[in-house]
Amino acid sequence: MKASELKNKGIKFKIGDEEYELKFNMNTFCELEEVYGDLNKAFEDLQNMKVKAIRALIYAAVKTEDDTVTLKGIGEKLELKDLEALGTGINKALETSMPEAEGKVGE
Repeated sequence: MKASELKNKGIKFKIGDEEYELKFNMNTFCELEEVYGDLNKAFEDLQNMKVKAIRALIYAAVKTEDDTVTLKGIGEKLELKDLEALGTGINKALETSMPEAEGKVGE
């Protein structure tokens, strides 16, 4: 996938009193890869709703807007009650950010 194929759309989410936008763009992917080490593993763990992966993704999204944020700082702000809404938001952000497939499967 090329960077130009990503749609620059995101979803708004709140952590505490702060509102951020979760976008899947090259900056977010680079930050996530930096933290997680492997994007494929990160997305696999996100599908399995692993807390570490959710924290890493939220950190990556916030980091693209705020260079002062830390991974631990995000972990301190996130609450377990936020995980379900964040999981739904992550799925929605993926749907709105990724390019639409052309043609049918197998073509």
